[in-house]
Amino acid sequence: MIFLDKWALLDHEYCSSLSGATEALKASTLCLPVVCGSRADVLKLKDAICSAINVMQAMASSICSLLPRVAELNSLVVELGNISANEFVLLNRCKELLSAMAAMQVTECSMRTHISQLNRLPSGLTTKL
Repeated sequence: MIFLDKWALLDHEYCSSLSGATEALKASTLCLPVVCGSRADVLKLKDAICSAINVMQAMASSICSLLPRVAELNSLVVELGNISANEFVLLNRCKELLSAMAAMQVTECSMRTHISQLNRLPSGLTTKL
Protein backbone atom coordinates (compact mmCIF):
# COMPACT_ATOMS: atom_id res chain seq x y z
CA MET A 1 0.00 0.00 0.00
CA ILE A 2 2.92 2.33 0.66
CA PHE A 3 3.92 2.24 -3.01
CA LEU A 4 0.38 3.03 -4.14
CA ASP A 5 0.35 6.00 -1.77
CA LYS A 6 3.68 7.13 -3.24
CA TRP A 7 2.21 6.73 -6.71
CA ALA A 8 -0.77 8.92 -5.76
CA LEU A 9 1.56 11.58 -4.33
CA LEU A 10 3.73 11.46 -7.44
CA ASP A 11 0.66 11.74 -9.66
CA HIS A 12 -0.57 14.73 -7.64
CA GLU A 13 2.84 16.46 -7.92
CA TYR A 14 2.94 15.81 -11.65
CA CYS A 15 -0.60 17.14 -12.18
CA SER A 16 0.16 20.24 -10.11
CA SER A 17 3.36 20.87 -12.04
CA LEU A 18 1.65 20.34 -15.37
CA SER A 19 -1.33 22.56 -14.57
CA GLY A 20 1.01 25.29 -13.27
CA ALA A 21 3.06 25.11 -16.45
CA THR A 22 -0.08 25.20 -18.58
CA GLU A 23 -1.36 28.27 -16.76
CA ALA A 24 2.02 30.00 -17.06
CA LEU A 25 2.14 29.27 -20.79
CA LYS A 26 -1.40 30.57 -21.25
CA ALA A 27 -0.52 33.73 -19.34
CA SER A 28 2.52 34.39 -21.52
CA THR A 29 0.81 33.66 -24.83
CA LEU A 30 0.06 36.56 -27.14
CA CYS A 31 -3.05 36.56 -29.27
CA LEU A 32 -2.07 38.36 -32.45
CA PRO A 33 -4.61 39.17 -35.12
CA VAL A 34 -3.78 37.61 -38.45
CA VAL A 35 -4.96 40.35 -40.78
CA CYS A 36 -3.26 42.66 -43.21
CA GLY A 37 -1.16 45.27 -41.51
CA SER A 38 -0.88 43.52 -38.14
CA ARG A 39 1.80 44.89 -35.89
CA ALA A 40 3.38 43.72 -32.69
CA ASP A 41 5.88 45.20 -30.32
CA VAL A 42 9.03 43.16 -30.98
CA LEU A 43 10.37 43.58 -27.43
CA LYS A 44 7.09 42.44 -25.87
CA LEU A 45 6.97 39.52 -28.29
CA LYS A 46 10.55 38.61 -27.38
CA ASP A 47 9.72 38.84 -23.66
CA ALA A 48 6.66 36.62 -24.12
CA ILE A 49 8.66 34.01 -26.05
CA CYS A 50 11.46 34.09 -23.46
CA SER A 51 8.90 33.69 -20.70
CA ALA A 52 7.36 30.70 -22.49
CA ILE A 53 10.82 29.16 -22.96
CA ASN A 54 11.60 29.64 -19.25
CA VAL A 55 8.35 27.94 -18.31
CA MET A 56 9.08 25.03 -20.65
CA GLN A 57 12.61 24.67 -19.22
CA ALA A 58 11.23 24.65 -15.68
CA MET A 59 8.67 22.09 -16.77
CA ALA A 60 11.39 19.94 -18.37
CA SER A 61 13.51 19.98 -15.21
CA SER A 62 10.45 19.10 -13.14
CA ILE A 63 9.64 16.19 -15.44
CA CYS A 64 13.28 15.02 -15.43
CA SER A 65 13.32 14.99 -11.63
CA LEU A 66 10.18 12.85 -11.61
CA LEU A 67 11.42 10.29 -14.16
CA PRO A 68 13.51 8.14 -11.78
CA ARG A 69 10.66 7.89 -9.29
CA VAL A 70 8.20 7.05 -12.06
CA ALA A 71 10.54 4.35 -13.38
CA GLU A 72 10.91 2.85 -9.89
CA LEU A 73 7.17 2.89 -9.27
CA ASN A 74 6.54 1.45 -12.73
CA SER A 75 8.77 -1.54 -11.96
CA LEU A 76 6.99 -2.00 -8.63
CA VAL A 77 3.60 -1.90 -10.36
CA VAL A 78 4.81 -4.54 -12.84
CA GLU A 79 6.01 -6.69 -9.93
CA LEU A 80 2.67 -6.22 -8.18
CA GLY A 81 0.88 -7.30 -11.36
CA ASN A 82 3.01 -10.45 -11.58
CA ILE A 83 2.37 -11.29 -7.94
CA SER A 84 -1.34 -10.71 -8.44
CA ALA A 85 -1.38 -13.03 -11.47
CA ASN A 86 0.46 -15.74 -9.51
CA GLU A 87 -1.95 -15.35 -6.62
CA PHE A 88 -4.88 -15.73 -9.02
CA VAL A 89 -3.41 -19.01 -10.35
CA LEU A 90 -2.82 -20.29 -6.81
CA LEU A 91 -6.35 -19.36 -5.73
CA ASN A 92 -7.81 -21.26 -8.69
CA ARG A 93 -5.68 -24.30 -7.81
CA CYS A 94 -6.84 -24.04 -4.19
CA LYS A 95 -10.45 -23.91 -5.39
CA GLU A 96 -9.92 -27.07 -7.46
CA LEU A 97 -8.33 -28.88 -4.51
CA LEU A 98 -11.13 -27.84 -2.15
CA SER A 99 -13.72 -29.08 -4.64
CA ALA A 100 -11.93 -32.42 -4.94
CA MET A 101 -11.67 -32.66 -1.15
CA ALA A 102 -15.39 -31.95 -0.76
CA ALA A 103 -16.21 -34.69 -3.28
CA MET A 104 -13.94 -37.13 -1.41
CA GLN A 105 -15.58 -36.20 1.88
CA VAL A 106 -19.02 -36.93 0.42
CA THR A 107 -17.74 -40.30 -0.82
CA GLU A 108 -16.22 -41.06 2.60
CA CYS A 109 -19.45 -40.19 4.42
CA SER A 110 -21.43 -42.33 1.99
CA MET A 111 -19.09 -45.29 2.52
CA ARG A 112 -19.18 -44.91 6.31
CA THR A 113 -22.97 -44.83 6.20
CA HIS A 114 -23.02 -47.92 4.02
CA ILE A 115 -20.63 -49.74 6.40
CA SER A 116 -22.73 -48.69 9.37
CA GLN A 117 -25.87 -50.02 7.68
CA LEU A 118 -24.14 -53.29 6.84
CA ASN A 119 -23.03 -53.69 10.46
CA ARG A 120 -26.65 -53.35 11.65
CA LEU A 121 -28.03 -56.07 9.39
CA PRO A 122 -28.53 -59.53 10.88
CA SER A 123 -25.58 -61.76 10.00
CA GLY A 124 -27.66 -64.06 7.79
CA LEU A 125 -28.62 -61.24 5.40
CA THR A 126 -25.10 -60.15 4.51
CA THR A 127 -22.94 -61.82 1.92
CA LYS A 128 -19.34 -62.48 2.69
CA LEU A 129 -16.72 -61.21 0.33
